[in-house]
Amino acid sequence: MSMALLETPLTPKNDLSNPYYDYWYHWSSFSAKYSLSLYEASVQAFRSFLNPEESASRLERNIRTSFDNTLRAALKDERLVSSMREFVESWLRLINITGHRQLVGNLSNFMTYENRFLEPLRDNINRTPSEVVEIKGRFNMLHYKSKQPSEHRTPLLIVYSLINRYYILDLLPKVSVIKNLQNQGFDVYATDWGTPSTFDSHLSLETYAEEYVGNAIEKIKEKTGCKKVSLFGYCWGGLFSLIYTALHQDNVKNLVLHATPVDIEKGKTVIEKWTASLDADELVDSCGNVPGWLLNLSFVLRNPVETLLKYPHYFSEPRTVDEIQQFFSIETWLYDSRPIIGEVYREIVDQVYRDNLLIKNSMMVGSEAVDLRSIKVPILDIVGTNDDLVPPSSSKSIMDAIGSADKKLIEFPTGHVGLCISQNAHERLWPEVGKWLSERSGQD
Repeated sequence: MSMALLETPLTPKNDLSNPYYDYWYHWSSFSAKYSLSLYEASVQAFRSFLNPEESASRLERNIRTSFDNTLRAALKDERLVSSMREFVESWLRLINITGHRQLVGNLSNFMTYENRFLEPLRDNINRTPSEVVEIKGRFNMLHYKSKQPSEHRTPLLIVYSLINRYYILDLLPKVSVIKNLQNQGFDVYATDWGTPSTFDSHLSLETYAEEYVGNAIEKIKEKTGCKKVSLFGYCWGGLFSLIYTALHQDNVKNLVLHATPVDIEKGKTVIEKWTASLDADELVDSCGNVPGWLLNLSFVLRNPVETLLKYPHYFSEPRTVDEIQQFFSIETWLYDSRPIIGEVYREIVDQVYRDNLLIKNSMMVGSEAVDLRSIKVPILDIVGTNDDLVPPSSSKSIMDAIGSADKKLIEFPTGHVGLCISQNAHERLWPEVGKWLSERSGQD
């Protein structure tokens, strides 16, 4: 069976005379192509199963690898990507034409307000103690409390992504990057982007990367008396940190990037491929902010079989209480996706994911161009070699593009989340990061 069998349309595409029919047509077309991708991956996995020479453990690994690789390639096939794009566009036309756009907005606001009631629990249970520091603008900043004075002069500001919530770096006391860095003597601050509502959809990349990061840095300088701050950018937070540093590096002592997508043309993942194919303007104009559930759905669709089987696979052997707690904490974080600010999403998708302008030094933030060659501060780039959300090649490109003479790349054998929570990372990676920072965090 081939995807080519599904190429002949059953009815004219983009029939706007009946938006419901148009939607169901494109949903059926995408579902058929997606199901065929799962079928092809299953066939390839079955062929691996028929190899009689493999040991049981190696056979299981080969079956999973064969399935994953085949499905990943199929989901990046242009025909499926095009079908997915047409399905999403038909859904957006439906909510606009039928007047459901306001309903979507109201539902998003309701979920936002509901989330805000949960935030005090989510932000305090098992988290490193912190105080809220008010800064100028829409959001506040966290300052993590320490029982002992900081050993290093330069404070550290962690700039989080807008996709998942910040606590992946402070998931549990035993696997907290925040606690690890704090124990190494660093004075740690962090952005808290909160849960946006539709009333925030106009906030731009310039607002976040310059104004909000800038306001946080100015407040830290005011509180500590330091002239410079070290920046630590996590995922999309790395984009904000790069932009701010390129435009205001007089305020930046060191720059640490953690799994930051910089060069999207280097080996796109399924999520990056799908993201680049969507019409970000139409999505944002229709929804305001990009719904969190849409992000969760895309993560599940990239490998639904893994999503279904990971629970029985994980509990197929005895687990300690700590292991079970960590497992469910990660699961909670994975699907605790908040809406992404619409205007920021539009700018990042158009300029980074679609046109790859950041690595080309042509990205515009407000009226200013971001030139990575102008960055001269010390930079540390942390990459997970098994990262299937931000490919290592995408992150590593910064090493050749940036103008710094003092730059270091750490490639660690784990995935996107493993960089934050694996025991191996806490024993080997984060002490190395702390050492690098401590050697460059003396007097201003």
